[in-house]
Amino acid sequence: MANVFIFPVEDAAAGSTCGIPVAGGFDMESVLPFLIEKNQIDYLGQIYPDGKCHPWGIPEIGENASLWNAMAKDDLVLGCRDASIVSAAYVWMKIRSPELGARLWSGGVGEPFSLICFTDEPQWGDVPIVEQMTGYLDRDYRGFTKLAPEKRDNILRDYGSFETFVRLCLRFDFPFSFRHSE
Repeated sequence: MANVFIFPVEDAAAGSTCGIPVAGGFDMESVLPFLIEKNQIDYLGQIYPDGKCHPWGIPEIGENASLWNAMAKDDLVLGCRDASIVSAAYVWMKIRSPELGARLWSGGVGEPFSLICFTDEPQWGDVPIVEQMTGYLDRDYRGFTKLAPEKRDNILRDYGSFETFVRLCLRFDFPFSFRHSE
């Protein structure tokens, strides 16, 4: 069963910012030299035919590695900052590469963002986690987190799919001015 992972865009408690995708993506040419396996290179070429890829990265510290290992293709990754969801994307592929993390997110504090997942193009927004959403998401997240199974199940029971949840609850398909607010 697919899962939901919360990916901090800024984590002041940890004193770092995770390696997040940039609007428009990264050039594939900057990523390809760091891929070792030919099937990874071929796969990225297929999923990013426009030559722009969308990687996310986290440092390999604490529980991050075990959570990252639990991530699978088609899992939902939500970017969170200040009790708001700011992005949503789906995992397509993962690699462990400190060198690539350092190349993409230079200037980071501490450990390089070596645990990397490639996603579809993120949907961006700024949706506060209001009281009505607490059956699906907690208001406060610290660090990289896997959503509790009961909250994942609530999303699937009430919305039928993660895609519908993102579209309707997070309202990433509505103009910003029409989204719910606190």
